[in-house]
Amino acid sequence: MLSTSPTMMRSSLEEMLENLRRKDDELSKDIPPALPSRPTSRARLPSSRQRKRNSFGSSKKKIKSDQSPYEAAEMEERESRGGSNGDGGGNGEGVTSTSKGVIEWEDNVDYFIKKKLRVWCRLPSGQWELGWIESTSGEESCLQLVIKVLKTDLLPANPDILDGVDDLIQLSYLNEPAVLSNLQYRYSRDLIYSKAGPVLIAINPFKPVQIYGTNYITAYRQKKLADSPHVFAMADAAYDEMMRDGVNQSIIISGESGAGKTETAKIAMQYLATLGGGGDGIEREGKLIEIHFSVTGKICGALIQTFLLEKSRVVQLARGERSYHVFYQLCAGAPSDLRGRLNLKMANDYNYLNQSNCLVIDDVDDALNFYKLQEALDIVRINTEDQERMFAVLTAILWLGNISFQVIDYENHIEVMAGEALTAAARLMGCTEQDLMLVLSTRKIQAGKDNIAKRLTLQQATDTRDALAKFVYARLFDWLLDQLNKSLEVGNMRTGWSINILDIYGFESFQKNSFEQFCINYANERLQQHFNRHLFKLEQEDYEANGIDWTKVDFEDNQECLNLFEKKPLGLLSLLDEESNFPKATDLSFANKLEEHLNSNFCFKGGRDGSFSIRHYAGQVHYDTCGFLEKNRDPLHSDSLRLLLSCNSALIQQLASGMVDQSQSSNGPNFQSALDTQKRSVATKFKNQLYKLMQQLETTTPHFIRCIKPNSKQLPGVYEKDLVLQQLRCCGILEVVRIARCGYPSRITHEDFSQRFGFLISDKSVSQDPLSISVAILQQFNILPELYQVGYTKLYFRTGQIGALEETRKRVLLSVTGLQKCYRGYKTLVRGWLARKHFDDMLALEDYSVKDVKKMKEKDIKIRQVKDFSPANVQVSNKVVEELQRRIARAEETLVQKEEENASLRTRLQQYEMKWSDYEAKMRSMEDMWQKQIASLQTSLAAARKSFTPEDAAGQPGRQEASPSPCSYDSDDNLFMGPRTPGESTPTKYSVPIAEAREANGGGDHGVNPVNHLAKEFEQQRQAFDEDARALFDVRSVQPAPGMNSFDELRRLKTRFEVWKKDYKVRLKETKGALHKLRHADMEKHRRKWWGKLSGKAH
Repeated sequence: MLSTSPTMMRSSLEEMLENLRRKDDELSKDIPPALPSRPTSRARLPSSRQRKRNSFGSSKKKIKSDQSPYEAAEMEERESRGGSNGDGGGNGEGVTSTSKGVIEWEDNVDYFIKKKLRVWCRLPSGQWELGWIESTSGEESCLQLVIKVLKTDLLPANPDILDGVDDLIQLSYLNEPAVLSNLQYRYSRDLIYSKAGPVLIAINPFKPVQIYGTNYITAYRQKKLADSPHVFAMADAAYDEMMRDGVNQSIIISGESGAGKTETAKIAMQYLATLGGGGDGIEREGKLIEIHFSVTGKICGALIQTFLLEKSRVVQLARGERSYHVFYQLCAGAPSDLRGRLNLKMANDYNYLNQSNCLVIDDVDDALNFYKLQEALDIVRINTEDQERMFAVLTAILWLGNISFQVIDYENHIEVMAGEALTAAARLMGCTEQDLMLVLSTRKIQAGKDNIAKRLTLQQATDTRDALAKFVYARLFDWLLDQLNKSLEVGNMRTGWSINILDIYGFESFQKNSFEQFCINYANERLQQHFNRHLFKLEQEDYEANGIDWTKVDFEDNQECLNLFEKKPLGLLSLLDEESNFPKATDLSFANKLEEHLNSNFCFKGGRDGSFSIRHYAGQVHYDTCGFLEKNRDPLHSDSLRLLLSCNSALIQQLASGMVDQSQSSNGPNFQSALDTQKRSVATKFKNQLYKLMQQLETTTPHFIRCIKPNSKQLPGVYEKDLVLQQLRCCGILEVVRIARCGYPSRITHEDFSQRFGFLISDKSVSQDPLSISVAILQQFNILPELYQVGYTKLYFRTGQIGALEETRKRVLLSVTGLQKCYRGYKTLVRGWLARKHFDDMLALEDYSVKDVKKMKEKDIKIRQVKDFSPANVQVSNKVVEELQRRIARAEETLVQKEEENASLRTRLQQYEMKWSDYEAKMRSMEDMWQKQIASLQTSLAAARKSFTPEDAAGQPGRQEASPSPCSYDSDDNLFMGPRTPGESTPTKYSVPIAEAREANGGGDHGVNPVNHLAKEFEQQRQAFDEDARALFDVRSVQPAPGMNSFDELRRLKTRFEVWKKDYKVRLKETKGALHKLRHADMEKHRRKWWGKLSGKAH
């Protein structure tokens, strides 16, 4: 029995486990398939071979020119399955192209069909609709929509509980219809912001939404809504990173026209302005706004840059779109007196505005916006005179568009028709009508030394007029930008920290695409490369460099398309500039050259009638080359520039003199240089601007906002799925979400992590190297292994983990500072109590006399006698008690008052002591200075005395020193301040023997007596000043007499000394001069005597 028991027990366990396995196998047939799981702690993902079909646009197969990469990816999948060839969206996450086993989505769809759950089905139109399975037959399924579709046209739908999630990462099944439905669900409830991992999606509501008030700003600043998607949250994150890491930030806002980019930028600036103290608009230029901050996080200035102002919009509009808003605002809102001075009409009276049949926008009040424009100009300190000059220039541009021409011959030559438009334009520009007519109808051609006026054709005149209008508007725009930057310039508090807000046009693809769309889409290719670099390339390269277990995610790289634009010498931009330099080149010759050199590039495709196509990252765009060369040259003839320089309008002259130095003649070298500058092509200028922009952005930490236009009619509440889907594909949103679900967006080096959070460790025995500290922190706060990875040099965290640690750190710091504050308060309280007690004791000892002490003893005897009485025999009236209470209250008030007076007295005493210390220091300094000056005077007098003593008269009579000393008293410093170096003596000026000097003066001592007199006076004055100064210093430790100010006495003594010193110096110099004359007389006498003796010997 004992020997067989283990065998029986073992067989029973095996039987039980087998039964459990069978039950699990039976249950597994009915349970739903596992949702796409989060990566494990080692971030292990399915292999790239299996996941290659997961994201839209990840295929590397060659794609047809008329297909987006997303459509091509799905067509390839259908071909591999033998399915239909319909076009539309892509596959959801989890689809694999391997032939082994069953496809993951197919497994999921089988379960959904079996359980008759919600699914997404593709309609014949290519759109996706939500339905419920009713029945299936082979590969076909019947839905409640009463439609039969192939199983390959079904995608799983997310459960109801995930409807409207604020972050697309949270969707269990990630596919196009799921994303579209989720965004529509939120948009219908005015939840216009959603997150796609690190990217914020903003859908334009085309109506006011009450989510921008002060209460929202406060909530996001206090981190109460930090996880809720909003522009405020994005701006707050950028601000916090800048202040925490000291790294410049950038908020890159992109989207197509009308998607709300400008409003989004305004909202971000509104939030940053709050921190730093400090919908339907069609903006046809890119803007980079640098907001600079001080060390304390306060805004200290800003700088605005623009890119590619679309000047052609001034003179030419597509049907249904408006020109720049300022024209309509000026026409609608200008007051009557201004209208009279400018001869301003309504917008429908100007050809430049009425050509598109779109003069007003619903719910937009142009008159009110003009009033707001004037307020804004006042805020940036543009005075009223400059504002009126600016409005005059804008009105002149509108009148230029109304100038008409008349054909006068068979060669289509024209003359300008006189009328109101010509008169108004000339008056507002400050030129004569004749000069303006001449510039618009003729062109000067230099033939040798002569200038010949050639008449223009109708097309040439129209182009000249429009070029003049575009040039003036562009220069006015630059002038206004300069005024804004001067008003917003950064002050002395600049630290180099900044947040850059980039509001730039999004990808554009219209029915007719011209040069403007060509430049705009090139810029978007560059920005998409920046987007890919930071969210895909650098992300994955960083993982691999730090040894993170990671399977590379494929994405659509647009480098080949960028090479098509920028390659030299056979890139699009190089060929465009080359053709623009040929005078006889045409748009058709440019198209032919492109097809000749670029047809081998798979991103390029030639077309008919001067057109071509480019396969951009967002899809293929068809371009019409009509007008390409003219727009790239952007010509302004020299005659037009000379006209602007000769105008009387101060602003017009200023606009033109930006290129030409007005101090030079119009035929000077500066003028020609300005014309040469104009020859630089628009494409080249734009490319240089774009390179500069990208270099600036590369030095910042980027934050991306993708603005979406929900409908083409700009109506609130309307959601066009096809339009939204196209924009999502252009943004690469699905790829971003996919890499964000698998990646680690937050990362920090071991050193920075240990320095920032190391003080939170409770275990002090941990090794002090950064890696050990980092791991100890992670373990102490129980961060799950799947939420982070440890790299060679960095820690990598899932979304939200760094934020949680920061909150813990903040709570600990607040607790520590709170304890420190309480301790300091208690310590201050104790010190105050001790000081007051000590002070009260001192007062009591000073006030009490012997008599008071005796009285207190007598009172003490009486009190002891009173204590002997029984309390029952003592009766005290209420009035007495109240009177005692009042006395006590008054005594307490008096005590408080005395304490305040004592505190005030102590403060004043400290101030007096500080002043007295300052006086002592000043007096001591002056005493030292006097001692030095007196020593210098003594030295000077001693030297003078020594010159005239008998002992100095050594030497042969009648002889003098070979070379007198070159030194002299040439300054007050040399005279009074003593020698410059230790041991240096005052130079001796006189070396003539004293005996000879005395002989010259009859044997008297006239040369010595003045010196002795001066020396005697010096000794007397020195003693007098010493006594006065000593008297002042003796008083400093004794209470000074009333009305006596030691500092004033010291100042008066110093004045007396300076006056005496000046007088003494004058007399000393006079004495020196007298001795100098005496010496020369003696020398001359001795010389004559010597020559007389020599002559006598000769005879």
